[in-house]
Amino acid sequence: MKIVICIDEELGYSFNKRRQSRDKKMREHMLGVLREEDAGLFVNAYSAKSLLSDGLLTEKVKVVGGPGIGEDEFLEAAEKENGWAFVENTDITGYLDRIDEMIVYHWNRLYLSDLKLPASFLKGFRTVTKEQFSGTSHDSMHYTRMVRIRRRTGRKSRNVRGNVNGENT
Repeated sequence: MKIVICIDEELGYSFNKRRQSRDKKMREHMLGVLREEDAGLFVNAYSAKSLLSDGLLTEKVKVVGGPGIGEDEFLEAAEKENGWAFVENTDITGYLDRIDEMIVYHWNRLYLSDLKLPASFLKGFRTVTKEQFSGTSHDSMHYTRMVRIRRRTGRKSRNVRGNVNGENT
């Protein structure tokens, strides 16, 4: 499964079933990255509404489910079609072990949040691409593309920092 997610300084991404922030330049950047690799973006009705109001709802964006109905169906559809799921207000706790690749937009702020990525979850990923840019509503925003590090069983492997089997020294 591949997801796109926006997080704050404490890995929060949603508060009271609402996205923490909305930035048009971030959304344009996200759609540009996915257009370059000819990948589809799967969203729920909540995210589709804001993409539509920003004029960014294109044929590559697939809306799955309706308001309050099947709010996580877009995750299943994205995985089945090998597309990307744009996560804004959906609890993905039950999907964490299925995520193999992420595009993370990191706000340079701290917001109230009741949905957060576990800090330990990010330790299983390595950074492939990273850049910084200015958004519409945020002076500094980081775009990071990450892939899950799959460890082989029975062999010692080195993680990105060179530590054996992910041990920190």
